[in-house]
Amino acid sequence: MGLNMNVKMRKLGSARLQLLAVEALRGLRRFMGGREVIELLEREGLRVTQVDLSRYVNGSVLPSPERSLEILRALARANALGLALQRKLTIDERGVVNIAAVAHDMAVLGLAAARAYAELEDVGVDKVLTAAVNGVPLGTLVAHALGAGLCVARQDQDASAESYIEVRYFAPDPPRYAHLYLPSFALSRGDRVLIVDDLLRSGRTLRALSELTFLGGAKVVAVLSLLAMGEDWRSAVPRTASKVIVGLEVKGLQRAQGGL
Repeated sequence: MGLNMNVKMRKLGSARLQLLAVEALRGLRRFMGGREVIELLEREGLRVTQVDLSRYVNGSVLPSPERSLEILRALARANALGLALQRKLTIDERGVVNIAAVAHDMAVLGLAAARAYAELEDVGVDKVLTAAVNGVPLGTLVAHALGAGLCVARQDQDASAESYIEVRYFAPDPPRYAHLYLPSFALSRGDRVLIVDDLLRSGRTLRALSELTFLGGAKVVAVLSLLAMGEDWRSAVPRTASKVIVGLEVKGLQRAQGGL
């Protein structure tokens, strides 16, 4: 029974890997043509024919697990996520970035999940921690890609848990004290945690999520965000985080709609 279960789990892992690669290629095709995708992969040392790419994107053929891993690693080296974000982001006349446009785009989220797998699969992530609400779609796909649990911190308590871990922090716009609550059962002592957010800017949310992790007896091992603005957030990265993954650093803008 144990051997059969191990075989099934390996097959499940292989299937997840193959689907991640296909979804990443399909998502990238939303932002660039097939020839551009092929050239991008070739620059990273991976040759994929037009016929193979078409079959992968259409779902008629799945790349082998080994080929899938090569594709994911090539896309990570090329920062395909960042390229997609550059083409997806819109900035209005006031210099405001609409974060929601990317935080809920499934093609972008699929590329982010693929990036997380390529760079963090060997890190041993037990839980993915994010803050409601914009971080939830990204956190969900990344947790699924890594086969990890999902933890969501919220700004209020509800009846879903009897007790909570609480962190209070100052939010200046408008000036107030804000709270993040995480159900006490969400983290286990010794969990290795990946913090995920749609936007890193002031670092306040990142710092609060890191504190929740510490209070829960767990350890932050990595941070992943779609976007980053400015430099203030860097001081909030925990020393225990061995990797910080940012899809795109946006410079010279006034503000963003969404994120903290």
